[in-house]
Amino acid sequence: MQTPPIHLLIVTGQAQANLIPIMQFKPDVVALAVSKAMQGNARQFVKLLTNLAGYREENIIQFHDVPDVGLEAIKDRAMEIEDELNRRFPNQPIAYHATGGTKLMALGFYDVFHSEPVFYTDSEHGQIEVLYKEKSQPIAIDKVLSIESYLFSMDKQIRKRADNVWEDIARQRRSLSFWLAQNAEPLEKYWNVINLLAHQALAEQERGKPPILDQPEQTFLAGKTPHGAWKTALQKCTEAGVCQWDSGNPQRLTFEKANGAQYLSGSWLEEYVWLTASELGCEQVYAYVFFTETGNPKDDIRNEMDCLILHNSRLLMVECKTSDFKKGSPKNDGVLYKLDTLERRTGGLFGDAWLASARTLDAATKNRAQEYKIKVIDGGEIKQMKNRILEWMSGKVQS
Repeated sequence: MQTPPIHLLIVTGQAQANLIPIMQFKPDVVALAVSKAMQGNARQFVKLLTNLAGYREENIIQFHDVPDVGLEAIKDRAMEIEDELNRRFPNQPIAYHATGGTKLMALGFYDVFHSEPVFYTDSEHGQIEVLYKEKSQPIAIDKVLSIESYLFSMDKQIRKRADNVWEDIARQRRSLSFWLAQNAEPLEKYWNVINLLAHQALAEQERGKPPILDQPEQTFLAGKTPHGAWKTALQKCTEAGVCQWDSGNPQRLTFEKANGAQYLSGSWLEEYVWLTASELGCEQVYAYVFFTETGNPKDDIRNEMDCLILHNSRLLMVECKTSDFKKGSPKNDGVLYKLDTLERRTGGLFGDAWLASARTLDAATKNRAQEYKIKVIDGGEIKQMKNRILEWMSGKVQS
């Protein structure tokens, strides 16, 4: 869409709502209306415009001392800004973005700047609404952000993620990971046993170092010998080189590589989610992502997410769990609190958080997840991951 060369925005706490349409429309000049409360946000937004959108500071105009209360005072300041822009750019139309600021600020500026296009970024539906002129169709949000630039817009930066070696191994185990997901329901009651043995096989991992085996030979306790679906599962795991298990000696489980123990301790679910999203054509899919605050890299406070998926400038954060969510356990709230915090501080307006669990969650945990607006895909439903991600890609998924 051809838009006016000058775009006016009210600086807001959710930078992406203003950043995405500017990156999409690429006006010549970006004018910022800044209230006293948004001084710091304005500095950060200028940083985003210069680093991500390619603007020079001389093409960014800031208007400070914009009131955020009192409709008449807001309109008076808006008219002053209009006069100044008309003086500097005579006969140039000005597009106004009504997404930022308080509702009162948005209304006050609309009263002044509504003779040219007025835009509103509808993050929930992935489109930019044209509020003026009448009968204008909404504009779909383009693919203007990468995972790196998305995180940067939230003052985050990636420190580490799964590399090509990890991805190649995940592809080699694809059929096994998908089989485990498709059979999640009959397998779920036995995951605690498998998780325990796999964890026991591994040494305590040092930060920044690969996992190593400590006790590669493990023994099933009496009465815990694999049978049924788990007998088939371990046979498939043996064929794939994940472990060594023989139905002739069913109490013995051996790991030849730390990677195999790590896989059965839970990483198979991360591989399944990563493979599913990658094969669906999502623009970017990263696994095992560690990221820090952009402004405090020396603090080394690392956030971790099992899978980050980006599509159409929207970010999906997926936490994967194969361990049991015991009823009433405080660990349940810890996982949900982490996801809720990351969704707000990292996902922003265009981010969603999911919890994928190989075990069925209890009703209380599901209710808490719903309060946090975290989507749960658990137990037998994880075999529907493809459909759930497709729904998210189309913007139809609900928490």
